Order: sequence, then C-alpha cells, then structure tokens
Amino acid sequence: MYSGVLKRYILYGTKLIIMHYCILKVASSFYVCLIVGPLVVFYWRGTWELIDTYLAPSDDVLTAWLSFAIGLCIVLAANFSQTLLARFFQDNSMALVNILAKRIYTYLFAFGVVCHWRGVWYVLDLYAGHSLWGKLSFTLIGLVLMVFVRSSYNILAPPLIAATDIDCNYFTISTRFQSKPEKLETYIYDICFTVVILGSFIVFVWRGIWGLLDLYFVPVFLESTIPPPFGITVIGYAIMLLMLLLQYPTNLISHRLSKGKLLKIAFEDAFILLGICGCVSVWHGIWSLCDTYILPDNPIASRWLTHAVGIVSLMLMLCGNSVLVRGCYVDGEKHDGQNAVLFHIDYFQSLADCRKYGFCRCAVQHEKKKGRIAKDCTLELDENGTRIHKHNQDDVLTKTSKIIAGTSAV
Repeated sequence: MYSGVLKRYILYGTKLIIMHYCILKVASSFYVCLIVGPLVVFYWRGTWELIDTYLAPSDDVLTAWLSFAIGLCIVLAANFSQTLLARFFQDNSMALVNILAKRIYTYLFAFGVVCHWRGVWYVLDLYAGHSLWGKLSFTLIGLVLMVFVRSSYNILAPPLIAATDIDCNYFTISTRFQSKPEKLETYIYDICFTVVILGSFIVFVWRGIWGLLDLYFVPVFLESTIPPPFGITVIGYAIMLLMLLLQYPTNLISHRLSKGKLLKIAFEDAFILLGICGCVSVWHGIWSLCDTYILPDNPIASRWLTHAVGIVSLMLMLCGNSVLVRGCYVDGEKHDGQNAVLFHIDYFQSLADCRKYGFCRCAVQHEKKKGRIAKDCTLELDENGTRIHKHNQDDVLTKTSKIIAGTSAV
C-alpha cells in the first residue's frame, strides 16, 4: 500500500517538474524572440550607425580598416585577460563594484565586437563589391570553412540564442581547440584563430545572406503593398517559429544518428543553416524598421536612442551578454549538456535559479557562502581561476530509479 502511494507521489512530482520546465521553456522562447532579440538589434543598429557617424565618415577605406583594428584589439584583449579578470573578481566581496565592473566589461566588449564586424563587412564591400557574385562567393567561402572546422553553430544569434548575466564564469571565453594558458604558444594561436579567422567567417555568412535579402526580397515587397521591413521581419519570425517547433523532433533524430558522427554533424548543420537564415531575416527587418520609423528626420538622435535603449534594457533584464559574439561551440558536441539543435533559450530558468540562490550567484556559490556545499554539487577552480561546478545528476537519477524499483518490488 505504502509503496504504491510513494511510487505515485514520485511520478506525480516528476510530471510537475516536467510541466514546470516546459512552461518556463515556452515563456523564455517567446520572451527572447519578441523582446530580447529586438533589443539586441536595437543596440547593434545604434552602435553600428554611430560609428558610421563619428569614425572617419568621409574616408571609406580608413573607416573600414580603423574599425577592424579597434574591434580586433578590444576582442583580443578581452580574450587574453579572461584569466586575470576571473581571478580578480571571483572573491570580490564588494558586490556593487563587481556588478558595475561586469557591466562596463560587457559594454566595452560589445563595442569591440560591433567594430570588428563593421570593419570586416566594410572591407569586403571595398574589395569584393556589392554584386551578386561578390556577396555569394564570400558567403559560400565562410559557410564552407565554418562547416569544415565544425563551428557553424556559432553563426546563430538572438533571437534563437540568448545569454544571461547570471553566470559563475562571467569572463570565461571558450576557444575552438580549448587550449590552456600553460601551453602559451598554442593558447595564443587558438585565441587568434577563434577571434580573427572564425569571427570574420561569421561576418562573411551574415553579409552574404543580408545582401541576398536586399537583392531579391526587398524588390519583391516594393512591388507589393507590403513594406519590405515588415515582410522580411515576418519571414524571419516564421522561420524562427518553425525552428523552435522542430528543435525537439530534430534532436531525437540527431540522437539516433549519433553512431554516425559525420551524418549527425551534417544533419545538424543543415538544421542550423535554416536557423541562420531566420536570424538574419529578423535582424534585417528590425534594423530597417528602426531606420524607417524611429526618428527618421533626426538620424543621429535615432541612433543614440536605439543604442541606449538596447543596452540599458538588456542589462536591466540581466541579458547584456546577449549582444556579444564570443566563445566557440563545436558542432556535433553537446553544449551545456544538450545538443546543438536545442537552442540556448533559458531566460526564465536562469531567473528562477537567481531568485532561489541570490543575485548573480549560482547554487554552488550560494552554498559556499553559507559555509556548506550541496551534497549533489562539487566546486572546483581550474588553473585559470575558472569556476567549475558539477551536479552529480547521474547519482540522483540512480537513487530515484532505485526507489521506484524498490517500491515496485515491495
């Protein structure tokens, strides 16, 4: 009798947990797609066009190369200083100083990323031109090389992915080959390859798809009664919705293909490519909407407005890191315990953890501060000063399965 009640209680609790997860996942998806994603585009549009306004606006060659150099220096500095920053802020007892420093870091890093992208984009415009072949060729080059080095997932952007500011490893930036600082020469090569080569290939792909939208989709909408910004935005969000609905069936298929590594990677890359087209379409549409409807008679004020509204709103919502392009995921590998076809949109889950364990602290940090470590968690610091927290979920699942099995036997 008691065993049957216990079993039903465990199963009922499991159903509640699954339902709670699904509700948070759906809510996070809508929130990121409709609010966080557009705000990220606001920031990028405002920052990009402000650089157009103030950085050597009369010299196309100078502004392109200067933007590229400034952006590259800032992004490389953030990568090379991650160990130092992680060590300095890991035990900083001044919470306000810690929070302000992280926001300044994000703001400067984001400015560097925009400069880098703008520089690569304009350099390609200068030397490859605006013809169909000039756009398509570099798009194919970038896409093929990103697939070849198994890094196509990194081409995705909000609204299909989002990063919160609630992270133990705030300053940690992954690289393609995960090199360690102890092997200094390899570490430097790895960072430079990830930032300079892979980071630029991502721009190749985005510029090409953006240009194809300008060449083929904008004229079609101009001939119709639908304004091009609205039409392209709708197309982008339609693709987004399709991707979000198909991610779990696609994940099941990908799991079945896990024995054939190349087939699994090819399948996931094809799915990700569709998501990339959706991301670029949403960005193109929202960017054009800003140019058309937000203070069109005062472009400088419009740029400052979208820049400020974008970054301030995202930081207040603890999503400032969503404006960054940093780190490197490897195709075919699991990212944070899940396949690449499951998009990283866990905004409300992260907020729930934040509410439970304290502002900007993960569970392990909270337990450590209270003088105790959770039984199912361990905390380690690697040689870089990076926090590694491990949850022994396998042990918990094993214990749960034993309970269910035991109750069934009784």
